[in-house]
Amino acid sequence: LVSDAYTYSAAHEFLSAVTRVGTDQTLTGKSVTGGVFDAAPAEFGILAPGNKIKAVVLYMDTGSPSTSPLLFYMDSVQGLPMDTNGGEVRVPWDTGPNKIAAVGLPFYPKAGQRLLSAELPLTGATLKAVMLPASYVYDAAHEFLPDLGAAVGSAVTLTGVTVAGGVLDANDVDFGAVAAGSTASYIALYADTGTAATSPVVLYLPSVVGFPMTTNGSGVVVQWSSAAAKIVSLLGTA
Repeated sequence: LVSDAYTYSAAHEFLSAVTRVGTDQTLTGKSVTGGVFDAAPAEFGILAPGNKIKAVVLYMDTGSPSTSPLLFYMDSVQGLPMDTNGGEVRVPWDTGPNKIAAVGLPFYPKAGQRLLSAELPLTGATLKAVMLPASYVYDAAHEFLPDLGAAVGSAVTLTGVTVAGGVLDANDVDFGAVAAGSTASYIALYADTGTAATSPVVLYLPSVVGFPMTTNGSGVVVQWSSAAAKIVSLLGTA
């Protein structure tokens, strides 16, 4: 529970930066399904009067506030802001589709699930980009590379992959010369495991600059956005 004495900053990284009220509680009943994170309501017990709670922060406890990374800052939780009055404090999470938090488009839902479950390290995986034809139809159930169907040209490994401030970026992608006669309409990113059947699809990017593009045998280079979100921002994807 966060005191109204605290001022949010995007630069805050560890728990030691947060002014807290009461005793922190460990989340129970945690689940991640289809990129949606949920848990049982948080029970904080009786809190002495005289404090104002403005938000809830979730963090990963390492045993030390100076090394416990902050994960979520939530100031729109039901009942907040709240003045403590000596009664019990219980925080119910949103009953809507996003629950505590959700990783939405352009992430495929199964990729969002892997991301929130720490099973998909974006900077540790071999991310590849593949061009998809106009005939491809996005489906939230798509999970692995074969689900995407036939590609335009060959997949290319991303280089210079970084995640900074929640933003995924990489070097522009050079697909080389692509045979004439196809139309590239979308790009998908996937994590290559060496086997197509187990290579999870990660991102569906339908708004690529210059697409749809009819191939003519010349080289194809895709430039990622130079705006703040780059390839994708992990903040506010739901």
